[in-house]
Amino acid sequence: MARGRPSKKGLIAETALTLFQVLGYQATSIDQVVLEAGVSKPTVYSNYPSKLSLWQEVLRQIIERSEFALSDTLDTLRANDVGFYDGWRAIWLTWIDTPDRLAVYRIHWGESHKFTEQEQVYFEQFESLLSCQLRQWMTLHNIASEHFFVLNAVSKEALLMPAVTQRDGECEDFVQLIQKLV
Repeated sequence: MARGRPSKKGLIAETALTLFQVLGYQATSIDQVVLEAGVSKPTVYSNYPSKLSLWQEVLRQIIERSEFALSDTLDTLRANDVGFYDGWRAIWLTWIDTPDRLAVYRIHWGESHKFTEQEQVYFEQFESLLSCQLRQWMTLHNIASEHFFVLNAVSKEALLMPAVTQRDGECEDFVQLIQKLV
């Protein structure tokens, strides 16, 4: 392999991610991945025996990247001594800021009936990344854990759902709203 060039396996996964983001799981075919990645069908199948195994690899990569992004966000918020409410919002905005994470929600919510138990495990792992960071943020600011469910539910409705469904922006008074909940 040439130095600095991505592996074919990596290229296939990145190409599939792009197609999954745009088309979803059902509408993405291995033939499209072959065409877009510029590789042969045997090359795809030698690396990923099925579209489902390709989706699993894409999920693993999204989980890994998301973990780093959230960790960096939390470190930055701590270093800048950001208040609880603004930090809570910043963590959520980081979470919804990438098409790959939004695609995971769209695909899981809309097409999960096509998946095995393993994809559910990956989705739970994916969502737990955010929950863990939010709980850490609450702990740092001495916010009682019993507030988590309501804060998280309101945040999903006000921030995540508009992003996933591509509706207009976030709730204008989001910070004020969550301040009333704690």
